[in-house]
Amino acid sequence: MNLHYLLKLAVTSILLTGICNISNAQDDTDKKWELGLGIGAVTGPDYRGSDEYRSFISPIPYVVYRGKIIRSDREGIRGNFLRTDQYEFTFSASAAITPDTDKNELREDMPELGSTLELGPSFNINLTGADFSHGWHLQIPWRAVFAIDADESGYIGSAFQPQFVYRTRLSDWTFTYRAGVMFASDDYHDYYYNVKQEYVTEARRYFDADGGYSGWNNQMALSRSFNHSGIKTRLALFIRYDNISGTDFNKSSLVSTDHSYRGGFAFIWVIK
Repeated sequence: MNLHYLLKLAVTSILLTGICNISNAQDDTDKKWELGLGIGAVTGPDYRGSDEYRSFISPIPYVVYRGKIIRSDREGIRGNFLRTDQYEFTFSASAAITPDTDKNELREDMPELGSTLELGPSFNINLTGADFSHGWHLQIPWRAVFAIDADESGYIGSAFQPQFVYRTRLSDWTFTYRAGVMFASDDYHDYYYNVKQEYVTEARRYFDADGGYSGWNNQMALSRSFNHSGIKTRLALFIRYDNISGTDFNKSSLVSTDHSYRGGFAFIWVIK
């Protein structure tokens, strides 16, 4: 198992088990640890603005930890530094899979893009529910973004992504809806949309991206737990829509569409 696969396995785990844990937010609160194994899949564009899609399927580890400060729960991996039922200040991680961008036709002979890991603080405000597990709340996160296993790996910029989040129960399912906008630094946009002079071709003109508005998005997720004959499993599905119309970087030759979709699922067998 090579490093490339291990890194994407870790990113897939953060991305998908965070969604799967939504259904677990109010369950088994007396258990500090929960461990399992599963399989997950993600499909989506090589990057926002690309019309070329890839899929990635992988076994994934499932780890839930409910400590006083560090937790793995409905928001993925996070640290609670200040929390009440009405507001919370957390440090969290999120991830995005970008497999095989070396096959992207618009980026032919350009550096391969990597999957990304995002780390940073978020201030969250409960708007309508008794706590953050139900109703509407506002998340205001800022995250540093790191490319993983790419030709140009490491820090690639920062993103500010305020979003409204709604959670409710639909029978045995937990439903989560997110709607937000994104603003990013110029180096983040450079990573995806810059065309340096050395990569200019007849079909690909020079472009230098600016920071600022980076589009808007919607995401829906469903998740639930099953318990049959003592065998406990979890299932989660999500779909996300991104729109980058009105951004500065959609003038880049590396952008072929303003619209993109991303989706995935995770099926987990909870062992302990």
